[in-house]
Amino acid sequence: MMAKKGSPDIILLAVVIILVMIGVLSIYSASSFRGAEEYNDAFLFIRMHLIKVIMAAVFMIIAYNVDYKYIKVITPFTLLLFVIFLLMVFSGPKVNGSRRTLSLVGIGFQPSEFMKLILICYMSALFSKKRPRIIEDKDTLIVHYIIFIAIVGLVFLEPDLGTSLVMFFIGLTMYFIGGMPLRKMALLASVPIPFVITGFLIFPYQLQRFKDFWNSVFSSGQMSYQVKQSIIGLAHGGFAGVGYGAGKQKLFFLPEPFSDFVLASYGEEMGFIGLVFLFLLLIIVMWRGIHIAINAPDKYGFMLAGGISAMILINALVNAGVVVNLLPTTGLPFPFLSYGGSSLIVHLIGIGILLNISKKSSGTQIGFMGVSS
Repeated sequence: MMAKKGSPDIILLAVVIILVMIGVLSIYSASSFRGAEEYNDAFLFIRMHLIKVIMAAVFMIIAYNVDYKYIKVITPFTLLLFVIFLLMVFSGPKVNGSRRTLSLVGIGFQPSEFMKLILICYMSALFSKKRPRIIEDKDTLIVHYIIFIAIVGLVFLEPDLGTSLVMFFIGLTMYFIGGMPLRKMALLASVPIPFVITGFLIFPYQLQRFKDFWNSVFSSGQMSYQVKQSIIGLAHGGFAGVGYGAGKQKLFFLPEPFSDFVLASYGEEMGFIGLVFLFLLLIIVMWRGIHIAINAPDKYGFMLAGGISAMILINALVNAGVVVNLLPTTGLPFPFLSYGGSSLIVHLIGIGILLNISKKSSGTQIGFMGVSS
């Protein structure tokens, strides 16, 4: 099924709206008790989140209406601006052991979240040429890879191991769909290993977090408190869930029940059936994203759509992996569901770009690795 040229992908838009609505309902259920107990306002968090939903929707509409090809023009300036923002983050206070948030004119945001999408735009521009020099010329590859690693390194030094690794895997995905040979990709993937090891020495609590995870999976070690409460909530939900609003883990048992661990709160109340439904919706988003990529009118659109789809998938899988103790705790939000403006804005901008590309599709398939078909 393919939309007519000039019309957006309605299936993608409808599914994303449903996901955002699920997020709103989940956040209200998981936050109302804490809002009432701590701030005497059960609607505090959901009211703030709805403001962010409106802001994110406005950004999505802008991304849909502005020709995606103009993104290539502004990408160098946006990249430079957000590198400056990443540097400015280091002057701010630590929250939960790291510096991630920057406040400008009273508005707080996480530059690292936006940098995920900016890196996709940056690498899409590099690979969008008919014969990308980044693949054929060793010096060009080295220069741009150093820029990429430096940006990921700034996020790692916040310190934010989870986001930096997600950014790194998004970057590798961009190299892959851009046509980079696997031999070169394997070499690129090995470069950060000594830096990660050094980072563990600089930030010992990151190493301890990894050790705790390893021991909880492969030996008799205990899970972290957060993950333990998360799994208790999912187990409590069982097959059909305890019902909307009836979850217990949000009652000061599960930390971050409406942000990083919103999936556990949702799973407790909606059960296995609800989780299957949620991930089916995400599969549809991926299906439409891939469909938009292979039907993009040019290779730049193909790279953008592929990268944005990868960003959504990687973020979702990493968050879900943390919730069920398949990955170390990272503090990453779940796409479209978690409380917080930066992640929601970035993902809805990405959806706006996908819809933008879909309405310009000519029906000529770019295909895998950017080869026309």
